[in-house]
Amino acid sequence: MTNATRSLLLLSLVALISMTLAKSVFTFSDLLAAATVDFNRNSPETNAFGPPKQGALRSMSMFAAGDGSAMINSITFTLKETVCPKSEDYLKDECTFKENGSLKKCSSIATVLNSQPAEAASLTVSCKEVTDPEERKELSEVPSWAKYFNW
Repeated sequence: MTNATRSLLLLSLVALISMTLAKSVFTFSDLLAAATVDFNRNSPETNAFGPPKQGALRSMSMFAAGDGSAMINSITFTLKETVCPKSEDYLKDECTFKENGSLKKCSSIATVLNSQPAEAASLTVSCKEVTDPEERKELSEVPSWAKYFNW
């Protein structure tokens, strides 16, 4: 095997390992996506809900289980009503947010087992309707800390 072939093979192997490791952890973005799907699947709402493009995540925390077997990930987030029914993909370009639509303040907890770090072993989601105009305005603004992250 020539040096060039060995180098190319080694670079390919490094790239494959890097891609595998990059997706080997359940992230807060993964939790937001899973919680949104769960909400849309289980809510009594007619229309699909989606996270705002910016500022959907309001808070995040992570705790290790006492025995070290799992991580508990927790988020609070907002969901906005789209113009699409739940039967459609809320991520489509046509599924814009409904003007003066419903706004939900939600929380979700995921348990991620250390033996399966790329997926949630359990997930809970709870949401409440936000009707107070001041709270709706506050939740529509991007949190000040979010400018430091690409969520």
